[in-house]
Amino acid sequence: MTLPTAVIVGMETNGLAVSRALSAYKIPCIGLAGPQWSPSCQTNTCQVTYAKSWSCEDVIADLKSIGERLDRKAPLLITKDEPVLWVSEYRDQLSEFYHVNLPSKEIVNLLMNKTKFLELARREKWPVPLSWEINDRDDLSRNLSRITFPCILKPQVKNSEFREHCPQKAFKAYRQDELVRSYEMVAQWEREVIVQEWIEGKDEQIAFCLTYYDGNGEPRAVFPGRKLLQWPLECGNTVISEPVGKKQWERAIVELTKTIWHKVGFRGLGSIEYKVRKNTNEPVIMEPTVGRTNFQNELAVINGCNIPALAYCDLVGIEPFAVNRPSRPVKLIDGSAERSAVIASYRSGSLVIGEWLKNRSGKKKYATLRLNDMGPFVASVMLVAKNGVSELVSYIVGPTIKSKLKTAVRSLRRSRSDGRV
Repeated sequence: MTLPTAVIVGMETNGLAVSRALSAYKIPCIGLAGPQWSPSCQTNTCQVTYAKSWSCEDVIADLKSIGERLDRKAPLLITKDEPVLWVSEYRDQLSEFYHVNLPSKEIVNLLMNKTKFLELARREKWPVPLSWEINDRDDLSRNLSRITFPCILKPQVKNSEFREHCPQKAFKAYRQDELVRSYEMVAQWEREVIVQEWIEGKDEQIAFCLTYYDGNGEPRAVFPGRKLLQWPLECGNTVISEPVGKKQWERAIVELTKTIWHKVGFRGLGSIEYKVRKNTNEPVIMEPTVGRTNFQNELAVINGCNIPALAYCDLVGIEPFAVNRPSRPVKLIDGSAERSAVIASYRSGSLVIGEWLKNRSGKKKYATLRLNDMGPFVASVMLVAKNGVSELVSYIVGPTIKSKLKTAVRSLRRSRSDGRV
């Protein structure tokens, strides 16, 4: 039987993990990448095509163009937030070409807006941090005396400008002046933010529950895990993760996730991140992810819960593929981010060698390195080397001179192409 082609929206590390998860069952797939090149696009596990631009209009147009070339409807798997909103809005137009499984538009918008979700959580008495919704600079000033420290600031909705320009997705502040500076940085791209109490505990207190729910709202996959290291430190993406053990918080995380998804009538791919209070072991909701795979998705895959493949089978209407579960838990490590996190920890004096070695001990796999798919790893190494040379040049000649050299080279190239040289 020839399997239908799957289409993956977004081909960075998350999309790479999805294409590898599908290739394990020889599922053909096409990855729609943003116009900017990523090492993940060097994979041999799917055909990669580039969007004209990373905008709603162009991505929807590109998806229609891909769909028109396929001989059957394709399961659509999304790996980035913005395309979830775009596909949700134009799902009726895409239904001719794709199998799409998303919650209603209203629920997608609710879950992707931190303020709206927080209001629902408060009504339902779900555990959430103390929070303050900030809409502008004056609003922040009025609330400064009420905010407890330390706290964390993050945008209510992560727009494209924030994702492109902001150095990290959230900011920890110990004092009022730090919070104001963080807000002024974020407000360049997104004025509406949310400030929340900082829940004490290291990275290993952060847990998540990855899920896939079918069109009838029934769970097909539920996988709890936890972080062991993040980058940027304390407020970043997952660097090292592992499955949540039964003696930790598995039951509490899974049951609360199911309660939330049942309440909103959830369907499709999604997850919820928690931070577990050290004194009570109560999971506190940090944020939901709706309509797409999560950055930790591959942790579930390498531990025998292939969520992308389960979603594919449900969308196509075939029986799930057989899985091989490892004899013991497997950790997932993002090698390049681990290097950055360890260096930063060392420089700040917070690195505990024994703790780091313990976190990365045992059976493990790396997010980029695969012996049967070396392209992304080699491309990543070359990119790091290139950036290292660029930083060295900046250090030697200074950023101003380096910038002038680049401008001169570009000008010379244009002159040659125009025939003037």
